[in-house]
Amino acid sequence: MERGRMAPGFFLIVHDPLSGKARIAPDLLRCGVVGTQVADLVIGGRLTLADDRLVVTRHDTFGLDEPARYVLDCVAHEPDGYTVRAWSGVLGEILVEMVARRLTADSVLRRESGRGRLGRRRDRHPAVDLARARQPGADLAAMLREPHTFTLPGAFTAALLQTLGIDDVLEPDVDRARLTSLATQAVGHLPGSLAALRSGLVETASATTTPSGQR
Repeated sequence: MERGRMAPGFFLIVHDPLSGKARIAPDLLRCGVVGTQVADLVIGGRLTLADDRLVVTRHDTFGLDEPARYVLDCVAHEPDGYTVRAWSGVLGEILVEMVARRLTADSVLRRESGRGRLGRRRDRHPAVDLARARQPGADLAAMLREPHTFTLPGAFTAALLQTLGIDDVLEPDVDRARLTSLATQAVGHLPGSLAALRSGLVETASATTTPSGQR
């Protein structure tokens, strides 16, 4: 899990690369993508949390991709600040679309458009490059096997999977008890703003009413 690619990494971890469907509920997908993108900007020194509200610490978009620039610009233009839960609602849908578009442009996934039972548009994103699509999950599993290799982005992502109750998206050979133990330890060692961000995501996930298995 790399800084600068946390949101695409999360997106790939929770997607089935063969069917192209998310393996978690849409609201949890939105929450996770927003959470990892904000975490990426916090780790990069561009955002922080003050009184549970996101604020810009460095409005520098150099080297950022479209989703990161969008989030940074949105926060910068909201001087009163919003909570993590509020930003998840505001940013979630468009940010998921942007991340999917980035992965499509990078030739990791392709887009297949269709319609659901009620006529709503339902896009799928099967893998073009199966190895690259599975890499973030493989990288996180490797960190779980060798905890001394954990990076801060990896630790936050592991904690987020546990926070959202979606650690079953990882490969079957991942030891769930070990994941729970390491994620709990990670939570206790997260820097202040990342710990506050995780708490905001807990509140966001708790407020959802969509069952985690719904597609």
